[in-house]
Amino acid sequence: MSNYLEYQSYYNLIIKSMEKIAKEEFSGNTRLLSVNIDLIGQDKDYILGDLETITDVEKKSKDTLFLKTSVLANNKIITYSSAIWAKGN
Repeated sequence: MSNYLEYQSYYNLIIKSMEKIAKEEFSGNTRLLSVNIDLIGQDKDYILGDLETITDVEKKSKDTLFLKTSVLANNKIITYSSAIWAKGN
């Protein structure tokens, strides 16, 4: 994957999905501390609108949240991601 993650459609899709869950869990401000994205399928023909994300809370503490996201295309997982989010100040 490119070092310029902001140009990767997977990155933006995953972060939006995770950010939504993080904001719900912490009722507001959150910040991304770390993200890991594992590409399984790298077919560039996937259309962003046709991708589905499933984000689950793996663990939650008072101010830290561990999330996992799967990106699916045609009911097949093409990307996994895990991230650590913190409660904002």
